[in-house]
Amino acid sequence: MTTTAAVAGKATGHHHFVWFTPKGRHATDYENYTVGQQSDPKDWLKVGWPLMFDDGRAPFTEDASAVKSSRWRDWRDPYQVWQRPYVQESNYEEQALDRMIPGALDGGGLQAMNQTWLREVVGKYYAAWPFAEYGLFLALCYAVREAFADTMQFANAYEATDKLRHEQDVVRLLLEIGERDASFSDAAARTAWMSDPTLVPTRETVERIFSLNDWVQVLVAINLCFEPLVGRLVKDEFLAHNAPYNGDVVTPMILSAVRRDSSRHLATTKDLVGFFITDPVHGPRNRSVIAEWVRNWTAASTQAALAASGLFRINGITVARGGGDAVTQVQSDQAALIAGLGL
Repeated sequence: MTTTAAVAGKATGHHHFVWFTPKGRHATDYENYTVGQQSDPKDWLKVGWPLMFDDGRAPFTEDASAVKSSRWRDWRDPYQVWQRPYVQESNYEEQALDRMIPGALDGGGLQAMNQTWLREVVGKYYAAWPFAEYGLFLALCYAVREAFADTMQFANAYEATDKLRHEQDVVRLLLEIGERDASFSDAAARTAWMSDPTLVPTRETVERIFSLNDWVQVLVAINLCFEPLVGRLVKDEFLAHNAPYNGDVVTPMILSAVRRDSSRHLATTKDLVGFFITDPVHGPRNRSVIAEWVRNWTAASTQAALAASGLFRINGITVARGGGDAVTQVQSDQAALIAGLGL
């Protein structure tokens, strides 16, 4: 923050008042608009919180996670996401999809689509995926509320918003198809999500993540385990890779934006985990806690991925490779990811 003094008898010029230590030589726009937005009285005042929960708990507490830090305020989002550029970029993406998807469907894309793929894959299984996105959105909302530093809180908020955008993009695609094909229906999607053996383990894993009361564990479960295993298998290995073989040119458009966001979420979580496990005071203990979470959620997500590999066996569609090979690929990549973190 800069002010200019021009009072008679006093020195004039620019005076800099900084309430945090920038990561670089100068504070970035991201830091100026993010750091200090969630204040802790112990950082600024000699009094406690002015508002408390009915049972006397503070609004924010380190007990919200088993992971601890001696330097909560020092972490920075490696992508430096803040509100204005985030809204601009998201708007560009959604406007592009709003133009390209109707154009592709009207230009013969709908007629060229394999009918089994259209009705069984898009209208049933892909139509069920918004339930997964919404469940993860709700889990991330908890992480937003409980995060103990503003930079972590904002990163969680943008990831949660991405999940909601991805859910809405799928729903919009279904509506666009329905407007052009009166016989198309996504009525089987909810039943598939609730009771189809292919998706039940995925639903149960999402529900378990949603039930967590540790905000760091939510991020670990989603971004280091569920998304690299289940999310990648369903969205990348099955849908995006096989859509072209079945005449579907629109689903990959949506999933290309999803893939870009997922890469950012993964990189952000990797950086945050690295921040925690190298903490000068709590690092070794944090490494042990996070490693145990990774083991547990990798096991649950692997079971969900194995069940979801049944999608590759749907009769009447063309796939580039079998579900077993796809599962092996995502497992190998996720194992490399975890090894790279030293967990």
